[in-house]
Formats: sequence, C-alpha cells, structure tokens
Amino acid sequence: MNIRRLEILKIIFIAVFIVEGGALFYWQIIWNPESSFYFDEEDRSVERGKIYDRRGRIIAMNELRYSIFADPSIVSDPEYVGKKIGELLGRPEETYINRLKQKSRFVWIERKLEKSLAERIVSIDRGGIFMREDYCRVYLDCNMEEILGCVDIDNRGISGIELTLDERLSRGEDVYLSIDSVLQSKIDDLLSGNKQVLGFSKGIVIVMSPYTGEILALVNYPHDRNFAIQDVFEPGSSFKPIVASIALEEKCVREDERFNCRPPFIIKGVSIKDAPHQVDSYDMTLKEILEVSSNIGIAQIGLRIGPSIFYRYVSAFGFGSYTGVELSGETPGILPQRRDEISITQNSFGQGIGVNALQLVAGYAPLANGGYFVRPTILKVSSSDRILNQIISGETSKKITGMLVNVVENGTGRSAKIDGVEIAGKTGTAQKVVNGRYSMENNIMSFIGYLPAYCPKFIIGVILDEPKVSRWASDTAAPLFKKIAEILLYDESLKGDEM
Repeated sequence: MNIRRLEILKIIFIAVFIVEGGALFYWQIIWNPESSFYFDEEDRSVERGKIYDRRGRIIAMNELRYSIFADPSIVSDPEYVGKKIGELLGRPEETYINRLKQKSRFVWIERKLEKSLAERIVSIDRGGIFMREDYCRVYLDCNMEEILGCVDIDNRGISGIELTLDERLSRGEDVYLSIDSVLQSKIDDLLSGNKQVLGFSKGIVIVMSPYTGEILALVNYPHDRNFAIQDVFEPGSSFKPIVASIALEEKCVREDERFNCRPPFIIKGVSIKDAPHQVDSYDMTLKEILEVSSNIGIAQIGLRIGPSIFYRYVSAFGFGSYTGVELSGETPGILPQRRDEISITQNSFGQGIGVNALQLVAGYAPLANGGYFVRPTILKVSSSDRILNQIISGETSKKITGMLVNVVENGTGRSAKIDGVEIAGKTGTAQKVVNGRYSMENNIMSFIGYLPAYCPKFIIGVILDEPKVSRWASDTAAPLFKKIAEILLYDESLKGDEM
C-alpha cells in the first residue's frame, strides 16, 4: 500500500513538473517582453516630458511616429517581403531580408516612420509584420543643442539636459529651464557675428542671476560641445577681485594702504611682472591695483593672506569642485597641489589655477549679491528655493563692487562702460601654455561683470579663446560685454516678464 502511494505521488510530481515547466518555457521563451511582438498598453512608448524655456516657450517636444517590427517565424516569404520593404524605404533589400531570416520571434524592421508609410509596410504581410505607436524627439531651438543634448532611438537621454534630467522626462514630467530662448538666440547671433571681427577660435557667454543662480543664457560658439563647463582654463586677472575680497574680509589689507608695485617683484627667484600701463605712482592702494590690473600688487596681497586662508576661501567660492549644474560633462577645475609662496603669488593673478567658465561667473555672485555663494542652475527656480551660503560680508561685497565700478569708469574695463549705468567688472588676459611654456601670442581673454552695480540683475561672463585682433581683453571681451549688456537693458523683445 505504501509503495503504491509513493508511485502515485511520484506520478503526480512528474505531471506537475511537466505542466509548470511547460508553462515556464512558454512564458519565458516563447512569449516574453523581450522577444514577443505582442504589445499591450504598458509596452507602448511613453511620451517624454517636454522642455520649455523660462517664459514657457517650448524648445523640445515629441511627434507621434510608428515603428515596424516582425515575427520572422511566421513571415510568409522573407525574400519577397524584404525586397518590397527595401523598395518602399529606398534602402538595400538585403538588410530587411537578413532581418526577416533571423531565428527569432521578434525583430525591429524600422523605427519612427510616418503613419502612412508604416501602414504600407504592414500591408505587405499582415500575418507577420506589425506596427506600434512611438515618439520622435523634436528640438525647436538650434542654438542650444549642446545644452539640451539628445536621446537615443528608445527616447532615453544620452547627453545634456536630456541625460541629467532623464528620470523626470522619461516619466512624462515637463521641465522648465532658466534659459530665456530669445536672449539665448540674440547672444548667439552676436557671438557668431563677431567671430570674424575678433578672430577667436571659441567663444563663451554666460548670463546668470546673482541671487538665484539661474542661468539666463549660456552660449558656446561654435556649438561643438559645452565649452562653458567642459573646458578648463587659467582665468588670469578676472580672478583678482576674488583675491581682493578675501583680503578685505580677513582684514589683511586696509583700503588706504599702499603697496610698492614697481617691477620686477621677485619671490624666491621667480620674477613677477606687470603688463605695460601708465601710472602716476608705483605705490598703489588695492583700488588702484585692480584699476590697472597689477600682478605685482595682487601677488603681495596674496602673500599677506597666506596659503591656509587663501585656499579655504577659494574653495568656498566654488573653485576646484563641481558647480552641480544640471548639465552633463562638467569638469571641476584644478587647484594646485603645491601651496607655497610661489604658488600663491601666481594664483593671486589667476595663473596656475584652472577654472571652467561657469565657475568663474558663479564666483562673482558673492561680490555682487552681498556675499552669498549660490549654485548655478539651468532650471527655473524662485529665490525661496535657493540655499545660500554667506562667504563674505555685505560690507566687503559693497567695497569690492565700488572698486570694480572704478575699473569700468577709469581702468582696464573702460570699453565696457555704458552711459547712465553703473557697471562693476574686471578684465582678464591669461596666457595659454604652449609646449610647456606660457605663450605671448596665445591668450584667453575674459570680462566678468554685473549690473546695475549696486542692485544687480545680471552677471555676464564673456570668455574668448585666442582672439587675433588684440592681446588684451579690454579690446575684445569688454566691448562684447557692453553689447550684451545693452541687449539686456534696452531690447524691447526681452521686456515683460521679469528675468
């Protein structure tokens, strides 16, 4: 009796195994989401979220298309069907014949076609060829391709905002950027129009809110890639206001204190020189050092600050680390490993330190807004959303602003001056390293400034790589800054909603 029961149980066990194994084989091998041509509602392509500029203008959207797939195991005549598909699409028939001869239950034939064309292909063999709804990503602003990025054939983000915000966009969530697309287009036209005049190889313009960190425009020319966050360069004299603010904040210098700036200044055998400039006296205050952009003067101030305090503040200003902007491919910049007297003197005038353009513009925010560092963002935000970190006092911010207004009124930034508008800013001319040595011919020129100076709405950064018309930022970047500032101040097409 016990033996019979065991045999019965064995038979039942084998039967259950066969049934369950067969079901498992069917659901995982014969029919599964990877190989089946059956698509239910959940399998359909989800419409990706749209991208808008800060004023609600659409700049990335979707258009409905249809994708064609087949079950090669039931296609009636692969040779004939493949030939007809090739004729309809104007492509080699062998491509489709080979796909239809695959030992598979599922194969893509073609993706994202117009409905009428898709229906004609399906009609060739209604038993084995099928179509499904799909979406094609469409970009409406050609001035932002390196910012927006792109998606792959399955609408997954692979670069730019499409990559960094892929999770939100993939679930259908719309995104509003901080960019004003009209401003972006106008600056792009201005930059491209001045390429021949100034002869630069690359140009970057960034316009940012000093209080929210919102990037209102970010223009790279040419549009090969996002130079503004991916390229690292030495900032040159545009870095001097950062150093001056540290010295004032730490009370390392007095405003009326004078420094002997007669060249050359030698530190441990290294000679520091100034660019040629006319001065009434080589004994200069901090204000005058910034006005004429004296390397010798700011180097002495850097020494006065000392390495520990100097590099702590430089890091607090955001240099040497990622800004955290919602864009792909950012480089964090470079702070020196060696932090001795030679390094600090050179770093004080922006040599031997590496920044990206967005870092440099963001570094001016505390000078402009009362002392607060704000992280730049490519998304539209409100001021209440931003977490601010005060790194210098409001008093220091106001003093530096006054000195930078003087740079524009009386110093190297005079070509950025606009009558009736107070502008605070600083020129920067940085030698590039060529074959291991600083070149006299290859320079990166910049002008970073903000306006109106004592109640600023905009920080503007202009960075030009190797302009040919002049060796000085005062002749290249500063005049371009002025033109951009005039667009922001006076262009009627930008009036209306507050930026």
